[in-house]
Amino acid sequence: DLLHISDATLPIRYLGLPLLSSKLTKLDCNILLKLLRRTSSWVSNALSFGGRLQLLSSVLFSIQVFWCSTFILPVAVCKECDRILRSFLWHGVGNAKRSGKVAWSKVCKPREEGGLGIKNCRGWNQAAILKIGWDICQMTCNSSWSWRSVLNARRLLADRVVYEVGNGQSFSLWFDPWLNGVSILDRYGARVIHDSGMGSDARVCCVINQGEWEWPLTSPELIDISNMANRIPLSPIADKIHWRKKGSSFTISDAWRTITPQSSTVDWWKIVWFPRNIPKHSFCAWLTFREAHRTLDKLVMWGLATSNRCSFGCGHCESIDHLFFECPFTARI
Repeated sequence: DLLHISDATLPIRYLGLPLLSSKLTKLDCNILLKLLRRTSSWVSNALSFGGRLQLLSSVLFSIQVFWCSTFILPVAVCKECDRILRSFLWHGVGNAKRSGKVAWSKVCKPREEGGLGIKNCRGWNQAAILKIGWDICQMTCNSSWSWRSVLNARRLLADRVVYEVGNGQSFSLWFDPWLNGVSILDRYGARVIHDSGMGSDARVCCVINQGEWEWPLTSPELIDISNMANRIPLSPIADKIHWRKKGSSFTISDAWRTITPQSSTVDWWKIVWFPRNIPKHSFCAWLTFREAHRTLDKLVMWGLATSNRCSFGCGHCESIDHLFFECPFTARI
């Protein structure tokens, strides 16, 4: 009463995000409503494809980042976020039921791989949670569902980090992948712990004596481990964990690239996305290279038009090659 603070029960909202002790559900995620409201407010502006791409990459994506950096979103929410963004890009509204000109999986590839550089919600969510996991990957907790969901990303993180042994005081001797990227337990099984005479909570420093490796050589497996460990230099500094390689720093963008399937670089991406490009023109060029323009030859093939003759009256069949390279009318523009 003195501080005028009222009692409340979970779930409540704080800074626009739900505070709850149970599992996050689709009903808790008003990110979908925010995206729909924002896309609806732009409908009357008659935006071009290039303008929609700019708004999608900045404003709409920033709404996703706020949520993706806090929770592991339900798969259904990620799919719905992608659907809203896909609908806005192709049709100017967030709730259209029609398909787009280019598959969303291709749109979400980096520009050098022939996409538009848009991050899909699921992949970016995983990359953002990896950032939290990167900061607390050696901590343990039995707390809320939110915390446990972050810890579930440790396996995804462990496959992409490099352990550098220093004084050995931080790394688990048996469970951390400090020996050539694999933990001793995964490589040799639990029997080696019994053979060593040390407990399961042993640290790497337990087999270091005055800056030198000192392993109990009581089994063939331990002899093999000792031979591999002798190739690893020791130092008095603290143990370190690096992202992907020694000396590199963690970024969410880099994490997103590593967990997203990669494609080969297309040779035309710099032609489209050159410095100081005009977004409207670059988007049109991108559709051209993707052969995604709805020209009359395609519409006839799909049964949506009766004639494939050029719209500019030259009498030839309208196709992408004709419109951009062969049509006498467009050649004069």
